[in-house]
Amino acid sequence: MNTVQGVVKMHMKDRVSWFYLPWIIVLSSFVVNLFIAGLVTTEDQLVTGGLASIFVYAMVSGIIGVHHTFAFALGLSVRRRDYFSGSMMMIAMTSVGTGLLLTLLSYIEMWSDGWGVDLFFFHLPYITDGNAVQQFIVFTSFLLFMYIFGWGISSLFRRFGKTGLYTMSIVSLLIGTLLVYAFIYWGWWNGVHDFFEGRSAFNLGLLLLPVSVVLSFVGYALLRRSTV
Repeated sequence: MNTVQGVVKMHMKDRVSWFYLPWIIVLSSFVVNLFIAGLVTTEDQLVTGGLASIFVYAMVSGIIGVHHTFAFALGLSVRRRDYFSGSMMMIAMTSVGTGLLLTLLSYIEMWSDGWGVDLFFFHLPYITDGNAVQQFIVFTSFLLFMYIFGWGISSLFRRFGKTGLYTMSIVSLLIGTLLVYAFIYWGWWNGVHDFFEGRSAFNLGLLLLPVSVVLSFVGYALLRRSTV
């Protein structure tokens, strides 16, 4: 357990990447949108997609996290299992903390009528349709998935190198292209539409949790067999 805590502390030393930079990015986008909303004279609400930047950054952070710390941790004789446990603990804590802040900002935005200028940056249609607990789970689940998705990409690179990463990208592109043609040819889009139409963001957030767990163990399996 002490080793796992050590891995968490190792990650936390990079406060800029884990804590400061994502909020600098998303708040910079927020300030720009707030400025624009203050200048625009319209009765319509201004709803932006700037919040997506923090989720994209979560994936990038997952990628660079393994790249910056894996070899260093093994050089300190940290077991791969402990590295995995500590990394997942760090990702979980960061996702929960960020999810709480996003939920709080969503409610402040709602109570203040869009910061007084009808700007809705954190309180978004569909994403924040539920109560506070549901919103928190949605934010946290999507952040968790993006962090672990990035972590899995970096783990794949550690295991198979550039060749494996390029191969996986090409295979994924080919499979995606074939699926698009299949959906068009057999008319499967209606089924996809029905699947999402009947589910709230909260339902999708819950569905993502087991996917994130499975993906994390796939990443661990890759790291177990990777070279430093």
